[in-house]
Amino acid sequence: MKKAYFSRRLYKSKMDILHVTETSYALELFHRAKRFAFQTLVREKRWGRKLHQESLHIVVKKKYGMNDYFANSAVREANALFSSRMELNKMYIQQTEEKIKDVKKKL
Repeated sequence: MKKAYFSRRLYKSKMDILHVTETSYALELFHRAKRFAFQTLVREKRWGRKLHQESLHIVVKKKYGMNDYFANSAVREANALFSSRMELNKMYIQQTEEKIKDVKKKL
């Protein structure tokens, strides 16, 4: 059996406090941007109109002061989460309709 002796895992206790703070801030900012992008997608779907003239990528980039890499990653993750939610919602509707049919048969 082979063992891995090298790991890229970072431990906060072994890092400089400045790096830990910067990393924590970057992660927090990324998650805020992702949540904003997801909420924007939900609102656009719910209200049936575009909320911003520019693309969501540009809006996130300007609002949070991120570079293209992080802004694009946040928007893509939000899109993936939104499409996953839409698929799950369709599945839940089908399952509920099947349960209703089963209950009607029993009655």
